[in-house]
Amino acid sequence: MVSLIFVSHSNEFAEATSKYIKEITKSKTFIAFCGGIGNDKKEFGTDPIDILNTIEEVYNDDGVIIFCDMGSALISSELSISMLDEYKQPNVKITSAPFIEGGVIAAIQSSLNKKINDIIFEALGSLSGKKSYTEYEKDLQNNNEKNEDYNNLLKDYKKNEYKITLANGFHARPVFKLISIASNSKSSVYIANKTKNKGPIQADNITKITLLNIEYNDVMEVYAKGPDSEEVFHKIKELVNQEFISDNEIYDSNKFNSEFQVICEGNNDNIKGIGKYINLNFYVEKEIIYNIEFEKERLKRAIEKVEKDILEQKAIMQKNLKSDEYLIFETHLSILLDESLLEEVNNSIENNKYSAPYAYYIEMNKYFKSFDELEDGYIKERKYDIKDILQQVLKYLLNKNIRLPKENNIILIVDEMYASIVPKISKNIKCIISKEGSPLSHASILLKSINIPYIIYKDALKLDNKKLTVDTKSFNISYN
Repeated sequence: MVSLIFVSHSNEFAEATSKYIKEITKSKTFIAFCGGIGNDKKEFGTDPIDILNTIEEVYNDDGVIIFCDMGSALISSELSISMLDEYKQPNVKITSAPFIEGGVIAAIQSSLNKKINDIIFEALGSLSGKKSYTEYEKDLQNNNEKNEDYNNLLKDYKKNEYKITLANGFHARPVFKLISIASNSKSSVYIANKTKNKGPIQADNITKITLLNIEYNDVMEVYAKGPDSEEVFHKIKELVNQEFISDNEIYDSNKFNSEFQVICEGNNDNIKGIGKYINLNFYVEKEIIYNIEFEKERLKRAIEKVEKDILEQKAIMQKNLKSDEYLIFETHLSILLDESLLEEVNNSIENNKYSAPYAYYIEMNKYFKSFDELEDGYIKERKYDIKDILQQVLKYLLNKNIRLPKENNIILIVDEMYASIVPKISKNIKCIISKEGSPLSHASILLKSINIPYIIYKDALKLDNKKLTVDTKSFNISYN
C-alpha cells in the first residue's frame, strides 16, 4: 500500500492535515507528516533530514508520495530523496497535487491498493469538482489578462465593424475564407465578436475563430494593421455579404419522422442490402509513461500521417464535387495543425506523464465540449470535426485501421459518420445509417453533395447483419 507524507513549513498545519485526512477517509494508508524547524519545530521551515527520516519510517516497495505546501518544501523533499538508498529513490515521488484535496483522493486510492502512478493521476485531478463551481474565476482571470494585453497590442490598429447577415453565421467556409484573406495580406489581422464580448484573436486559427460563435446578426470587429489594411476591410465586407446557398439547403431538405432523419434520399426509392456495422471509434486507456520524448515523437509522426491523409481526402472530393464543399478538409487541416492545441497535448505528455494517445484524447475532448456548449446549431455541430480528427490521429497512435466492407450491396451501419470516411466510400455501399449525427455535420454535407442515401436512426445498431430494404421517401426500414 502506497504511503503518504505531508510536508509543510508549519508543523502544526502538517499534523492537522494528516489527522484530517485520516479522519475523513478512514483509510488504513500510512500517513505521516513533517514540518517546521528548530528544537520544538515552532519556526516555519522544512528540514531535509527530518523529511528523510519520515520517508524511512513509512517506506515500502509500493512507494511513497510526498505532498508539499510551498516551493522550498519541494526542494527539501527532493534533497531528501537524493539521500535515500538508490534502489528506494524511484519509488518515492513528489506530487504537485493539491495539499488537502489531493491528499484525500490519494488516501482513498491507496487504501484500494492502486499503483502509485494511478494515485498521483487521480490526485492531480482532485480540483475538478471545485473548479466546476468556480468557472467564473477562470473567465475573470482570462478576461482581465486578455483585455489588458490586447488593448496595448491593438492600440495602433484600424478597426471596422460588420453585422453578420449570413443565415448560419460565421461557420467553417466563411471562416476559412477569412483566414485566407488574412494570410494572403501584408497586414496583421485580429477579429472579435463584439456582441458576445469574445476575442479579439488573431485571424489565423479556424478552431478559435469558430469558438467566437459569431452568429446571424452578431457584430464582428476586425482589426488590421499594415500596408493593405483597407483592402483587407474591403474583402471582408464582401465576404460577410456573400451568400452560401448550400448552407440554407441543409436546413430545408431534411425530412423527419419520430423514428429517423433522412439526410439524403438518393435516387433509389427502395435500397436493398445487408446491414454491416463498422466501429469508427477507438478506445483509449489511461496510461502513465516515462519516456516523454518518445511519446512526443509518436504524436509528431501521427500528425504528419494524418496531414497526408487529409490532403488525399480533399483531392478526392475536389475531383468529385463541382461545389466548394471540399474546403471542409481545409477545416480539418487547420484543426489538426493547430499549434496551440499541439502545445497543450505536448504539455500534457510532459507534465502529466500521459501517453500520446491519452494526452491527445484529453485535449481534443476539451475542444469537443467547447463546441458542444455553443447555442448555434450549425457551429455546434463542428464538434464532429473534432471527433473526426481525434479518431484519425488515434488510428496511427494506436496502430489500428478501419476497413470498410468490400461485399456488394452493403448498407453501412455506424455509431456516427465522419467526413473523413466519405472519400473512402465505394459503389458497393448503397446507403449509410448512423446511430447519432446531425444534418448540419460536414459528413452530412458531403454525403448530400455526392447523393449517397444517409439516415440518422437511433436504433441503427439493431440492423447489423440483417437483410434490409430502406425507403428514404416513405420513412420505412424493413428487415429479415
